[in-house]
Amino acid sequence: MRIRSARPVLQAPSPRGFRTRAKFNIQVTDDLMICDCTLVEAPDGRVILYGPGREGNSLSVSPETRREIVEMALAAVEMKHAAAAI
Repeated sequence: MRIRSARPVLQAPSPRGFRTRAKFNIQVTDDLMICDCTLVEAPDGRVILYGPGREGNSLSVSPETRREIVEMALAAVEMKHAAAAI
């Protein structure tokens, strides 16, 4: 599993304090990619993973896999951000 096309999202927090942090694709296998996933930071600091789609969360993964995806996506976005600053 790899993160593809990770890009930071810079926007003001919502009225309830939620902030979109990143958009990205997940290359699950050579034959399967999930596009347009989103990381959202909650007011309490938790990072929430959303799958593609507008009708709620259309991505269902175990807590361990969710944590792995969040960590990989944040690392990918931060590496891109650091490279852009050089």
